[in-house]
Amino acid sequence: YEWTSLDHVGLSESYESGAHSSRGWPFDYFHVNSINLDRDGSLLISARNTWTVYRIDRATGQIAWRLGGKHSSFSESPQTRTAYQHDPRELPDGTISIFDNGSSPRVHAHSRAIVVDIDAQAGTAALAGQLTHAPDLVANSQGNMQALANGNWFVGWGQLPEFSEFGPDGELLFDAHFSGRTQSYRDFRFAWTGAPAQPPTYALQRSSSGARRVYASWNGATGVSAWRVLAGARPRGLKAVAQTARTGFETVIKLPMGAAGPYLAVQALGASGQVLGTSTVDGEGGDRGGQPSKVIRQTAGSNLASVTGSVYHHPNDAT
Repeated sequence: YEWTSLDHVGLSESYESGAHSSRGWPFDYFHVNSINLDRDGSLLISARNTWTVYRIDRATGQIAWRLGGKHSSFSESPQTRTAYQHDPRELPDGTISIFDNGSSPRVHAHSRAIVVDIDAQAGTAALAGQLTHAPDLVANSQGNMQALANGNWFVGWGQLPEFSEFGPDGELLFDAHFSGRTQSYRDFRFAWTGAPAQPPTYALQRSSSGARRVYASWNGATGVSAWRVLAGARPRGLKAVAQTARTGFETVIKLPMGAAGPYLAVQALGASGQVLGTSTVDGEGGDRGGQPSKVIRQTAGSNLASVTGSVYHHPNDAT
């Protein structure tokens, strides 16, 4: 199956100029940037340089309608007009979500994510809603809009490193950005389960009074609900001596006075108490096959600080 724009869309529909085209930089009159399936199996195609969203009949290849551009099939208000748009998708209620770049060169005051209500029978297209960023963002390329199951919207700002989540009423709930000049063609938010290849790890802090604390962590794990500390006189004879609920990236577990040792390990536990992962066994003051023990000795006025990598945390995520 092949569909060619030149068979259906004239060069005159383009907002680009071919005056300065060359073999090295040919006339890109159409520039398809996304293809999505509608609920009825039709194709929804976005052409950046004609400022148009096309619905294509998959069986015949014919254009069912055009939204936007120079020959729109619908009567539109200025609010529904897009420029250099990306990622149109049909939503369950039949409306169309679109990331409207509005720039390159700049046509609109800012980029935005919009939802358009199409009435094919009446031949009208109305703006059902739009999301904008404050301060204004202008993405010259790329970008997308994702409808989340809870009614929220997740927006990737394409060429710009920002990504945002909005509530159903358009309230900005979450806003973040990648470092530097990172670009992301599309950004999505999905439920994710992290299962690191490396085992959990821990550090032991021992005070002058003899009190001991274990700092347990498992970089990247999302299913940890609690931590259990194992201790014993021999590496193969460990028993549970303490357990506490997970409190964050690194959980502090106080060991009871007189807890057996000197060998220690930690276990990451799931919501049902199942063991998700177990650390290596370390000796507090001895050795583990020549490996140094992981003991942090506390001194007056000192702070415990450990950096093993960089971790990004969404405020609503487990890690």
